[in-house]
Amino acid sequence: MQRLMQLAAGLSSPAILIALIWSAALVSVAIGPLDYRGQPSAVVLIVVGAGIALFLLGYLGGRSLFIRYFASQAAQMRPLSSQMLNRVVTAASLFGIAGISLMTLDRTMLSGVSNSAYSELLRCAPGLIDAISIKRTPLLYGGYAMFSFGFVSVALFLLKGEEIKGWAAALAQLSIISPVGYAVLYSGRMPILLVLVLVGVAMLVRLAQGRPPLPRGHHLLVKTVAVVGLFSIYSSAIWTSRQKFCIQMSPLITELRQEQLQRDPLAVPSKPAEAGPANSLSEGARPDSREKITATELTKRLAEASAAPPSEQQPSPTDVVLAAMLEGWNVKPRGYVRSAIESSHLSARTAMIGLSTYFYLTHGVRTIDLVWHARDGFTPHWGLYQVGVLSPLLRVFFPGSQQLVTLHDEQKSAQIFGFFPSVWGAAFIDFGFVGAIVYILIWGGVAGWSAAGSKRSDLTTPLLLLIFVLASILLSPVQGPLGIANSALVLSSMVVTGLTLDLTRLWSGAPREASELQLNGPAT
Repeated sequence: MQRLMQLAAGLSSPAILIALIWSAALVSVAIGPLDYRGQPSAVVLIVVGAGIALFLLGYLGGRSLFIRYFASQAAQMRPLSSQMLNRVVTAASLFGIAGISLMTLDRTMLSGVSNSAYSELLRCAPGLIDAISIKRTPLLYGGYAMFSFGFVSVALFLLKGEEIKGWAAALAQLSIISPVGYAVLYSGRMPILLVLVLVGVAMLVRLAQGRPPLPRGHHLLVKTVAVVGLFSIYSSAIWTSRQKFCIQMSPLITELRQEQLQRDPLAVPSKPAEAGPANSLSEGARPDSREKITATELTKRLAEASAAPPSEQQPSPTDVVLAAMLEGWNVKPRGYVRSAIESSHLSARTAMIGLSTYFYLTHGVRTIDLVWHARDGFTPHWGLYQVGVLSPLLRVFFPGSQQLVTLHDEQKSAQIFGFFPSVWGAAFIDFGFVGAIVYILIWGGVAGWSAAGSKRSDLTTPLLLLIFVLASILLSPVQGPLGIANSALVLSSMVVTGLTLDLTRLWSGAPREASELQLNGPAT
């Protein structure tokens, strides 16, 4: 048990974890089942090395900041009452559940189109998002303001579950519907992956504190295993369903693209979803299409396309897999993978699911190289690239803005449209060279501040921020800390929740003696 605690303490240190994750990512790209053709390159190694160095520099600064200016004040604060903790968890849970309910109501009943088919269509051809007119009500934006509290409620329950009782505990567990509902609404997987990573990180932090990985009671081990298993099934099913849907809808997609080009000659067709993990919210699609297809017309045409007989051409499974790899992703399976497919030791379907997941999580390494070589063609976008909620807001409330047009064209020119950029690529695209340095320093600073705060105090804000930072490091080969399934909203909700609990303690009366402080954080 002591060795497990030491291992958990090491892995729960952001400084150690970022070095391990990026070492694993680079090795996986170099020798993994997909041939990335010369990756990781010397450019990638230099960029990653410089990025980690900046992160560690910020980490040391943030750590020193907490020790010098916050530790003494935190030691004098009153302990957090269970009553206040339960109230805040209940409120966060209700916010999250209400938020995803409002989003679901808007998307499924008020939008005027079948949400599942519409979301899948944009996964196949994200560039069509501005060619279709979909009704949006204030309920959607209200839902966006609240749904991310569901992530916080789940994380807080896992961290402090021994003190959370009754309805608060039940609602916190029910809050898992926020990330799950968000993923299903947009036919994606990343929101569920994000909350599972938050769960795993919370377990890691608890182990580093010398506590069991999950709070006792509530059958949490069984529930966690069930959620992970269901996510695996869902991930496999959604990939298979998306492939079939995109193939079936390919004639309709071609028609819609041609109509879009006739209305807007500057619109550029985009590759289907198999070419990359496009996000219909954060894609920089051109917002200047003139006459749009109505929701009613789209519903009719989707129904007609669904009723059409499938194509008679049935290429071999091996050819399907290899064609998807080469044409869509510009990679190919390594020889041992191809041999396994051709010898029937590995089914084409299993290979496609496995390789697509591997590509999904690792291709950001190659994107770094592409961004670097196209660096002169990028202009700063100040969060528009990463913060997914900004794109639809800009598209709806500022339809004359050219920011999305510019972002779209820059991605197309660099051949990264629809692909994940990793934290390093995302930082540069959003903030430029100097801005990226500042961005990484701030990320590292928050990591150091939260790690020191979790170790040297019992404040809630550092603990929640540590969970977020560790999750963002684990997913940094895919996206930046603000770009993972609208994680900027999750971060905001964590800050609001943590400050609510900590400021309530500050304002609640006489301070306690420092000798009463219970240190309960992971090692830095």
